[in-house]
Amino acid sequence: MHVSAYIYISAIVLLMVGVVYLILSNGTLRQRHRELGRQMNNYHSIIDQANDTMLVIDIVDGRIHQSNPSAARLLGYSEEELRTKTLFDLHPREYLNRSSSIVADVWEKGGMIYNDIPFVKSDGVLLPVECSAKVAPFAGRPAIVIYARDISERLRMEQEINAQRAEIDEKNKDIADSIGYSQRIQRSILVEKEKLNDYAPESFIFFKPREVVSGDFYWFTQFEVGKNIPAGGMYQNGSTILAVAAADCTGHGVPGAFMSLIGNTMLNAAMAATKSWSAAGALDKVDAGLKENLNRNSADKPLRDGMDIAFCCIDMKHRKLEFAGANNPVYIVRNTELFVIEADKQPITASREIEAKPFSNKYFDLEKGDCVYLFTDGYADQFGGEKEKKFMYKRFKETLIAIHNESMSDQKRILYETFQNWKGHLSQIDDVLVIGIRIQ
Repeated sequence: MHVSAYIYISAIVLLMVGVVYLILSNGTLRQRHRELGRQMNNYHSIIDQANDTMLVIDIVDGRIHQSNPSAARLLGYSEEELRTKTLFDLHPREYLNRSSSIVADVWEKGGMIYNDIPFVKSDGVLLPVECSAKVAPFAGRPAIVIYARDISERLRMEQEINAQRAEIDEKNKDIADSIGYSQRIQRSILVEKEKLNDYAPESFIFFKPREVVSGDFYWFTQFEVGKNIPAGGMYQNGSTILAVAAADCTGHGVPGAFMSLIGNTMLNAAMAATKSWSAAGALDKVDAGLKENLNRNSADKPLRDGMDIAFCCIDMKHRKLEFAGANNPVYIVRNTELFVIEADKQPITASREIEAKPFSNKYFDLEKGDCVYLFTDGYADQFGGEKEKKFMYKRFKETLIAIHNESMSDQKRILYETFQNWKGHLSQIDDVLVIGIRIQ
């Protein structure tokens, strides 16, 4: 074949290939263009259907380039009207400096969220909004895209919640003030703990209420035989007797505190009845007093409240002890031995359904150095330790034996530290009361 013919044929082939390539390329471009169109339509559809307001703001002058239907509905303008506005037109005039600051901050940080500038609607009403603003390109230049949400309802609910919280706080304050005053009343009725040292120089009262006021209470007084009460039994004329009690009333907190005041009053009344005095007689009078005074209204549900109590009368000079107990015993530690004087297995109660049985007196000859301990169940029942179990009476007895040679002030400190270490991070479950008296 002639060379010129060969060149001619080759040129035709190349031209045909080029035409095919152009045809194919144009088809691909058209396909990509159609795909891009679909994506743009989807994008605009999403923007148009979004509930949140969207505004595209010029970063230089704040002019609104674009908005969505939600913005028009929220602000009361048409989309065409919004495109004649600036961001600063939508903000109150007094917020101009803050508006400019936000634009600068968004540009510097790339984006931010703020809710301290309201929008001004077309009717002049201020609308609280939360805005999320970020820098994004628009028409080949940087712009700020702002997504805004109406937070009027949220603020209304917050205001309502805050008002309710303030009301609750006020009521809680009233309750706390009332309980605080109840504590003052309870303290004023209970004898000062330190006064026990006037009657028994070597003594302590470890008293730790679970709450502000307590259902446990201590009670003590001193009287002379032949002057305050007649002689008889272990009581000899001229003897000075220390009467002391550790009581645990039904419940704790305010209900328990009411019972403690009643119990304290009735023990005082029993003390005033001097015709026939004994520890058991005192408990009998308290039991009868509760039954008589706490169920007078037949229309109310009968009360079953009451108390467990350990009650001792100690002749410090002749070293004699008389004891009566409603469920709670008394411990006496001598050297390394612990003696238990058991209580009667019955409570002092307001319930008339429980048969009232006389309490019994029990006696014990004391020796110099003996330590007498009265207590409620709060110490032994406290949960704690590695396995978060109860302290238990066995461990309580071992503790008293271990510390009985210490001074009474040190015993109180050790009992407190032992209790706190055992309790650890757990809550105190009950009122705690331990009374210790060393016989001289």
